[in-house]
Amino acid sequence: MESWASRVEMFEKGKAMQRIANGDDPASVMEDMSRGITSKLLHPILTAISESTPDNFDVEKNRREYEAAMRGVERAADHVDTSS
Repeated sequence: MESWASRVEMFEKGKAMQRIANGDDPASVMEDMSRGITSKLLHPILTAISESTPDNFDVEKNRREYEAAMRGVERAADHVDTSS
């Protein structure tokens, strides 16, 4: 997952740098790059949600798996503190 996210980042950065080199407005390019990265990273999650049904989706199991996966991720400057 991490290497895939890195590839998404490199692809979107390269596309953005080409657009800026071609004279596109940097603010517009950055907005599009942000949207592109977000869309690509959310796609597999949203696909899994849309393909799940109440019969095969265990909310608690998935919450535990998500929390376990997030334990290894460093907090960003804009994190939401959920410890309280």
